[in-house]
This record gives sequence, structure tokens and C-alpha cells, in this order.
Amino acid sequence: MTEPHTDPRIGTTLDERYRLDARIADGGMSTVYRAMDVRLHRTVAVKILHAHLASDPVVLERFASEAIIAAGLTHDNIVGIRDHHVSGTTAYLVMEYVRGLNLRESLASRGRYTPRQALVVLQAICTGLSVAHEEGIVHRDMKPANVLISDEGRIKVADFGLARAASAHTNATNFFGTAAYISPELAKGEPSDERSDIYAVGIIAYELLTGRQPFTAESAYGLAFKHINDDVPPPSAIVPGLSPEIDELVAYCTNKDPEDRPQNASFLLSDLKQIHDSLTPNQLDLGSETLGGLKDLIPPATSAHTTVHDRLALAQEYRDSAAAGRASGDAATMALSAASGDEATPSPDDTTVLASGSDHTQVLAGSFSSTQQVDQGHTQALQAQPQRPVSARQAKRNAKAADIAWRKDAQIPTRQLDSRIPTRRKWLFGVLLTLLAAIVAAVGLFFGMGPGAPFTIPTLTGVTGSEAVQRLSDTGVQAGTREVFDDKLERGLVVGSEPAAGETIRRFQGLQLLVSKGPELFSVPNLTGRTQAAAEKDLKAANLAAGKVSKKYSEEVAEGVVLGHDPETGEKLRRGTKVGLTVSRGPAPVDVPVLAGISPQQADSELKQAGLKGKSSGKEYSTSVPEGAIISQQPSGGQVERGSTVEYVVSRGPRMIEVPNMQGKQLAEARRELESLGFKVQVEELLGGFFGTVRSQSPANGKAPEGSTIKLVVV
Repeated sequence: MTEPHTDPRIGTTLDERYRLDARIADGGMSTVYRAMDVRLHRTVAVKILHAHLASDPVVLERFASEAIIAAGLTHDNIVGIRDHHVSGTTAYLVMEYVRGLNLRESLASRGRYTPRQALVVLQAICTGLSVAHEEGIVHRDMKPANVLISDEGRIKVADFGLARAASAHTNATNFFGTAAYISPELAKGEPSDERSDIYAVGIIAYELLTGRQPFTAESAYGLAFKHINDDVPPPSAIVPGLSPEIDELVAYCTNKDPEDRPQNASFLLSDLKQIHDSLTPNQLDLGSETLGGLKDLIPPATSAHTTVHDRLALAQEYRDSAAAGRASGDAATMALSAASGDEATPSPDDTTVLASGSDHTQVLAGSFSSTQQVDQGHTQALQAQPQRPVSARQAKRNAKAADIAWRKDAQIPTRQLDSRIPTRRKWLFGVLLTLLAAIVAAVGLFFGMGPGAPFTIPTLTGVTGSEAVQRLSDTGVQAGTREVFDDKLERGLVVGSEPAAGETIRRFQGLQLLVSKGPELFSVPNLTGRTQAAAEKDLKAANLAAGKVSKKYSEEVAEGVVLGHDPETGEKLRRGTKVGLTVSRGPAPVDVPVLAGISPQQADSELKQAGLKGKSSGKEYSTSVPEGAIISQQPSGGQVERGSTVEYVVSRGPRMIEVPNMQGKQLAEARRELESLGFKVQVEELLGGFFGTVRSQSPANGKAPEGSTIKLVVV
């Protein structure tokens, strides 16, 4: 990014340490510069608060405290704080410089992310946030612009605490910058905690998956109003094909009630990993044909990386060039003053230092004409030597070396002046030298072997607190103690120290030992009467976990509701302990009685006694079941849930059919016709039935029940 030439801060040095080389970002609260730490020769990012914020004592006080808290967060997924400065009118923060893009710029260039890309980025964000949440620190300004992606593929969260430091000056203008990610409780002015960060992460997840924000409005207040009243739509409404688990994740994080969200980033990180592992490759890589894979998220390097030796060489070249420029300017001024008495003007050939890239400084040297004018003999001596073809770079180095050598020779006096120092001055000089030697010796003793001597903090983990204090006292280091919960070490044993083991301090600074007060215990909540899903959320919120789930029939409790749990309510357990649940399966099933052959009234009575209901599904003719009795039922047997309905069919009795007259017809024809109508045929032969002709029948006319027998007399 090319900085405007009108920025007066470019080229200046803050506190004689941080040289501002380029402006890289502007915001409603501050301006960010790329700078060089001239003491440690490393590139840093310097965030300078705007004047209207830096002039407010309340803001400055909160800024200083928040900077100190944020500096204690050390993790690969958090932008490290190097230094800070607060004065009456100026406040700035020095952070590690991350080459690459922020998430807002990445989204602008890519449009949206695949589910795999989004889940990986969200896991990195929650990993950094979880470190802060464990320390009780809430970000309060989570948004894509505060998530950085380096050209080495690292994802880091930035700007912890700065939003709260400037809360006294929040107005519609700078509020709009974060209104798109504000939680409902924060928009209503209610207290916020880790769950407000979770809401913002949910909005970021929606934007990663869809390429757009869920709400739009003409003002920040209109946007906040939508966060308070409107539900975040499912991402699959914009990107068809997204898995239901992704929609559930966004809905879970952006629930209006903080109680129904993940309670902190650690819980959300666990859910993200579970979702990532449960999705198929096709679900994770939806849209990868155009959006690419994980490697495509890494931004290209904008400039070459430099080593410490490179930066030291550049810094030395910068100092040498500046010294040569000052010497040339002084010599030219003396020559001009001697000739005309006028004030000297800068030479157009003075060495100029120009910024090149993000970490490099290119030095463009002049022709050293001023030096040649002052010492013409020296220049002639250089020209008299046999010249070999040299490169432009080597020629510049030769000229610089010659100029430095000449200036050293010019400092040797040509004649000795008589210096007569009075005796009293000699005595005074002797006293001053003695005092100076004593001070140097005292300082050396203080910083060499005394309280100011460096001390490397040893590892004291597992040692009792009293023994650790005594060990440090024997080495001249005073130690205080502070009790902390620890799940692994017993009460009274050292967990760690602040500063940590391996760091170097001065003995007089002292340190603080973190002593275990045993594991932190959490009470089992009352889960009876809760649904299984709600009970598992309650356990997670209580830093416990759901264990084995057993199911049991219950006549009073609906299916899926917790009947009881083990351990019981109120018992104290360690973090992550599993609690067994007993869940209702609803009422036990009952046997279906057999209803065939009985009346509907009897059937209803038997079903009611069994806890079931009866229902007639119609009537049908039957030749085997008398009229008014039940022919069949559904279900016909087995077991069903209590309260189920059994349907049955009632018999109409046999169907009445008109009997045709078969007299005079042959037996075979008569039999066939009667049987086709559903009758049975009985034959009685007269005189041996020689002719096979029906002489008479019974019944001969009228109607007969289906299935009844027709008697034929055959001659």
C-alpha cells in the first residue's frame, strides 16, 4: 500500500525507537503504520489512537490497562503486543507485524469460502479466542477486519480490548463499523461476556459461507435493531447444498438468548471439530471447483523476508549514509561561509534514504562532490592510481571508504598546543575520576552479582509452594504466591510462575508463583424433566459432559424427557466429568386383543380395558361370519403404544342372490351357472339320471343367501 505524501508522521520516529515507514490502515479509532524498531531491528505494526481519543484521560487509562492485559495473551493465533506508550496527548500500541491480508480483504477478493475453508478459519479464530476467554478477556469487537491471514498461512486475531478502551467515545460513525457483528445484548446496552464474541463469530461464519452479511440497513441503529429482533437466516438459503449441520451451527451461535449459545470459544471449538469430522468430503468441499482448497487461502508474499543480519547491515548503511551526509553538509557550509559569509544551503547530492518494500531500505548515494571540493588533493590521489573496471556498487563503496579514511586523517593535529592545566583543576579531575570509578564499580556490582543481576527462572512445577519460595529466596529472588485451580496437580504444589520458567529477569524484580488449590469443582445441575438435548446443553454449560444414556418406559413422563441422572443434583465434580442420564421411552406397549367373531360393543370394551381405542372401518358381506360380528381388525395382533386405535370390519352377513330357474337344463350347465352365482349344488338322480336333465329344483325361485345349497333333481 503506498502511503500518501501528506501524512506528516511518515519518516518520524516515536520515542527515538519506532520509525514510521508506511501507513497501512485507517480506522475510526486509530491509524496503523508499518514501522521499524531501530533498537531490535525488526518490523512492527504501530497503532496510534486518534487525537480526540488520546486527549481523553479516561480513554488513556482504559487503553493502558487493556494493553497490559492483551500483552499477556501469547498464542500463535493471537497478534502479539510488543510495547505500548501512553502520555497526556499521545497513545500508541506496538504489535507484531503480520504480512498478508485481513479476512475482510480476503472475502472481498474471493467472494465466499467452501465449508472446509470456513471451518478451518473458524477453528483458528476460536483457538485464539479460547486463550482469551480462559483468562476472562472478552474481545468485544470480533469482525473480519480483526482476523489476519499471513503469507505463511497463519491466522491471528487482533485488537483485543481496544473497542472497550474507546467505548466512552462510541458514536454512530464508529459504531457502524461493528454494528454488523454486534450481539443483541450488547446492542441493547446489557452486560456482555464471552457469548457476545460467540455471536460475532456466528455472523462471521455466515459471511464466510455466503459472501454476504445476514442483515443490511441504512444506519448503524437500524442494523442493531435487526440483530435484536430478526433471526439470522440459514446459509443454505443463499448457497444451496450446504449441510444441515452448517445451518445448525450458525443458528446455535447467533441465538438471541445468550444462554442458548456456546458458553465460550472452547465449547464452540469442540463443536467445530465435531462438525468437521462428521461431514463428508463432498459436503466439506462444496464449491471447491471455483473456490479452491485450503492452500488457496494463503495470500501471496508482497515482499521478500529479511534476516536479522540483513536488517543490521541496512541499519548500519543508513547510519553511515546519514553521517556522510552530515559531514559533507558541514564541510560545504564551512567553505561557503569562508568565501561569502552567507548561510549554507543543502547540497542536492546529499545521500537520500528511500523506502523499498515493507522491510528493506534502499540507499541511493550521491557523487560525493562536496567532499571532493573540500579535499581536491585527496581526489587527485585517487585518480592517479591505476583504475580497474569496477561495478557501480563497488565504486560507491570505494568512494565511501576513501571519504571515511580522509576524515579520520583530518582529525590528527599538525602541531601540539601547550596546555597548562592548573593544579587545582588536576585535583578536581582526580576526585571526579575517583567518584566515577566508584559509581561504575557499584553499578557493575549491582548488575553483575547484586540485586540487578540477571536471573533465569527455573522450572518449579510439582514442588510445594513453601519449598519453591525458599529456593528462590536462597538465590536472592523474592517470590509471592497466588492460588489457581489445576486439574492435575494436588493442592499446595506449584503449577507455574509469572513470568514463566525459562525467562530472564533481574533479581530485584521478583516473581509470582502459581500454586494449585486443587481441581475446580462444578455442581451437577437439576436435569430431571429436561429434554435430552437440553440436559446435554446444561451439562456443557456447567463444564460437565453427558455420559451413558439409558432409556426406560414411563406411564407419566413423555418420551425423550430425563427421568433421573447419576450423580445426583448438587454433587461436586471435576471439569469434564460425565453424568449418566436416564431418559423416558414413553408408556410401555400393550397387547392387541383378538376381536374376530365378537360384536363391536364387546370389542370396544376389551380395547378400552387394554388402554386402546376401537374404530369401525366399515361393513362387508361374509358367508362365514354372522351379521353384526367382527370379520377382521388392523392391527391383527402384537403390541402397540398405549392409546393407539385398532380398526375393525363388521359383517353384513351373506349376500342374498336371486335364484334362477334351472328346470329343463342339462345338469352340467345348471351346475356351472349356479356355482358362478355363489351357490353350492346338491344333485339327486331320478331313475339313474340317464338323460341328465333337471326335472326340478329347491328352492325354485326367490332369493337365497350366497353360499347356500340348491338341490337339483335330475332324470
